[in-house]
Amino acid sequence: MAEERDPVDRVVAQASRLAGWLAKTSWQAAGRLPGGEAAQRQFRKAEKAVLDQVRKRLDEEGTFTGKLIEAPPAVVDGHVDPVRSAMAELLRLSTELDREQGRHHLFMSIVRQLVPDEARILAALSDGEVYALVHVAGRSTLGGPQRIVLRNASSVGRAAGVMLPDLVPDYVTRLLSLGVVQTGPEDQALSTQYDILLTEDRVRTAETEVRTVHKLSPRYLKRTVKLSTLGTQFWDAARPG
Repeated sequence: MAEERDPVDRVVAQASRLAGWLAKTSWQAAGRLPGGEAAQRQFRKAEKAVLDQVRKRLDEEGTFTGKLIEAPPAVVDGHVDPVRSAMAELLRLSTELDREQGRHHLFMSIVRQLVPDEARILAALSDGEVYALVHVAGRSTLGGPQRIVLRNASSVGRAAGVMLPDLVPDYVTRLLSLGVVQTGPEDQALSTQYDILLTEDRVRTAETEVRTVHKLSPRYLKRTVKLSTLGTQFWDAARPG
């Protein structure tokens, strides 16, 4: 059995086929050909179906304001381009949403990108606590630039009780890219956290790589991690309960 296609994909495919036929002539000329008027009507119908499906999806996500302006999907070389159409839809929404609705869109996009362990990390940081963070680097005994082999190992994973501790550096890196956490300078008050962090498997493996693969002396660049301003706003809007 063929895999069921997404409703938007189905109507986009239909519109694309019709657009391809119409593009071989012209919109005006097509109307004078046998079956041309019917094709035009079908294209408009498929075009409206795309917008209806987008409206339905946004409504299900709680992001539809009821003010969709019916603009045609982007057609390139006679085919509906889903990527361009999606961008056009975002640009259209940007002219209609107010400040609060824009924040809602942003926070929904962040939620959809998180994995469960990352949600736990944000919960652990939500009380304003600061945690130790370390980059593992190597430098030649003769000096020269450092080579960082591991970024963003952090004690926050242990505090959050994540399911996959070895992936904490990756989780923190992703959260940094989303802008919901930020790093800061070393905090001497976290010396115990730094000591424990340097014993973790991922950090020890990076240290071994520095010594054996890169033939360099390992160095630990100590930092801290906490919620960013955006992260605090996000958590206030997204926290359960």
